[in-house]
Amino acid sequence: MRGGVNMVSAKAEKLLAVIQAKGGGILDEYLLRDKTGLSHGSIVAGRKELETAGLLQLTKQGRKLYYTLTGQENAPLTGQPPLATSPAGGSLAPAPPVVSPAPAERQAAYSPPPASDDTSTAAPAMAEPPNSDPAAAFLPAMPHIAGTFYDFDEWTDALMNALGACIYISESLTGDGTYTVYSHEYEGEDTYLTETTEDGFIVQ
Repeated sequence: MRGGVNMVSAKAEKLLAVIQAKGGGILDEYLLRDKTGLSHGSIVAGRKELETAGLLQLTKQGRKLYYTLTGQENAPLTGQPPLATSPAGGSLAPAPPVVSPAPAERQAAYSPPPASDDTSTAAPAMAEPPNSDPAAAFLPAMPHIAGTFYDFDEWTDALMNALGACIYISESLTGDGTYTVYSHEYEGEDTYLTETTEDGFIVQ
């Protein structure tokens, strides 16, 4: 193990191994559960351990979590270009991007066209209706799936049964149990507040 990996639990090490194998980036929780065998709660706890140990950084791209590996020897940050290797075997810093100068015609100041001498009155343009897609006006209201469930997986099954199989569940970065659920079938999203208690997985 390298760096701060020795300071985390076995479940965090298992989660880190899968993230390293995938190279970070956008990773669906279904994939992480399948590859690690961990439950949703264990994955959330493992992510927090890796963040605290300085081995992982979580950001958001749209509705999805983006995993960036950090603080590991010889492991560049996700999304960074790899270092070039010199003939002598050393590492060279990546070359800075080359910015091409803008063409002269683009640098010239814009001059407005001369005013027309035509005094005729032009017909006003027709305003586009606010909703040009008639089908969108007939979409049913998206149901809110709340209640007490056995665990996160049972709630996910209930969401898919009610909102369609093509949904995306995004967890808040604050780690307070808030989730955003997007349904392609309903073309909308909803926010849920969850809590794991001795009575089960509570969803509001």
